[in-house]
This record gives sequence, structure tokens and C-alpha cells, in this order.
Amino acid sequence: MPSKSQSILLGAAVYTVAALITGFVAINGGTVGGYLASALCCVSALLGPFVAVWHYTSTNRLTIPAGTGAGMGAAAIALGGIVSYLITLLLQAVNVYPSNAEMMERQREQLVAQGLEPEQIEQAMQMGEMFQGVAGAAINLVIAALIGAVAGAIAASVFKKGVAADDLDAV
Repeated sequence: MPSKSQSILLGAAVYTVAALITGFVAINGGTVGGYLASALCCVSALLGPFVAVWHYTSTNRLTIPAGTGAGMGAAAIALGGIVSYLITLLLQAVNVYPSNAEMMERQREQLVAQGLEPEQIEQAMQMGEMFQGVAGAAINLVIAALIGAVAGAIAASVFKKGVAADDLDAV
């Protein structure tokens, strides 16, 4: 089988760009931006794996099994997630993005403005803190890789090109 590296890198690049755009919308869009970012997050998680599988099957004119698509999707999301996390840290370091503490304060203000009870606000803040920092990035990465695997498996069934390698053995 041909190398999947170039296709995975392309999927990771697409995911990275989409994730950074989503982060920008979430940071600068207020409440509406938060809702839009939630939708864009789902699109990003599908886009990277779909591009990786599409590129691989189109470039090599072959059909891949769902398991191969799942592996490619998970790899694209994992690599893209690491890169986008590092870029986000860099943007925070040069004060383009707000710090995690500033983001948490913005979140608290939005929850207060929504009229939530203090106990609800505290629960939401604790949940938000759990997804901050390196540990939070690791949790997010695992979740995203699982979503990427599902998206990659679906993409493998969508982007069928020619005869599968397994089918050639049966002929």
C-alpha cells in the first residue's frame, strides 16, 4: 500500500486551520460566537479526517477499509490537535489570544449574564478548568482522536475508488 503520510499531514493541516478559525470565533464572537464555534468544532473534527481519506483514496485510486480510514482520521486529528494547541499557546504568549485565566473570567461573566445560579456557575467553571492546560489538552486530544476515527471510518465508506485491495485477492 502507498504511504498515507502526505494525506494525514494534509488532513492535519486542514484540521489545524479549521480549529484555529473556530478558536478565533469563540474568543472574539461573544455569546453568538460561542454557539457558532460549537458548530464549527464539529465541522473541523469531520473535515480533517475526510480530507485525509479523500486525498489518499483519490491520489492512489483505491478503496480502503473502514479501519484504515479510522486510523488515518485519528492520526490527522491527533497531529492537527497538537499543532493547533502549540499555535494557540504561541498566540497567548504574544498576547494575540487571551490567557486561560482571562478566558475563564469571560466564561464566568457570560454565565452570570445568562442568569445561572451561583452553584451552576461554579460547576461550569470547575468543568472548564478540567479542560485547561496540558491535562485538558490531552483529554481533548483523546476525545478528538476518537471522533476523528469515526469520521475517518465514515469517509472510507464515502470515498470508494475502484477495487479494494482485499477484493483483488478474492478474484
